[in-house]
Amino acid sequence: MINKVKFVFFVFILTSNIGCVYQRIGDLTIVSTRNIETKTDYKLIQKYVTGKAKSKRKEDLIKIAVENAVKTNSDGEFLKNVKIYSRNNGADIKVEGDLWGIPSIEKNIKTTVNVTNELKAGDKVSFKTNFGKITEGIILGITQHHAVVEFKDFLGNETMKEIELEKLIKLSK
Repeated sequence: MINKVKFVFFVFILTSNIGCVYQRIGDLTIVSTRNIETKTDYKLIQKYVTGKAKSKRKEDLIKIAVENAVKTNSDGEFLKNVKIYSRNNGADIKVEGDLWGIPSIEKNIKTTVNVTNELKAGDKVSFKTNFGKITEGIILGITQHHAVVEFKDFLGNETMKEIELEKLIKLSK
C-alpha cells in the first residue's frame, strides 16, 4: 500500500513539473519581425537576450516573444542564434538569442583630446566652483600643480582661491 502511494505521488510530481519547465522546440539562425536591409552593417548589441509571451488565445506568440526580446534594447533590430522554448502546450513561449542592430551614434563616438594647456600669470581661465557653477577668473600665480586664481564669488566680491591646474581651462582672449 505504501509503495502504491509513493508511486502515485511520484507520478503526480513528475506530471505537474512537466507543465512548469520550458521544452525546447527549435533553433533558428536568424529571426526578425521586420525587414532586414542587406546593405546595412548591423552590429552585435547584446549577447543572450530573452523574450517571453503567453496567452490563452490563439495569437502569434513567437512573434510577440521575439518583439519583446528585441525591445530590451532601443538599438535592437533582430535576433541571431535563436532558441525557441514552449510550455503549457504552447500557451507560453520563450525565445533567447543574440541581439543585433544599429548602435546609436552617441555610443559610437570616441573622443580623445591632446591639448597642452600652457598657463601663466595673467591668463584668463574658466573653472567649476564647489557649487558646480562655471566661473571665469585671472591667474595671479602658478606653482607646479596649482594656480592662484582671482574671480568674483556668488556675492560679486573679488576672491582668490588655489585651484588644481588640471581643473582650469584657458580662455582665448
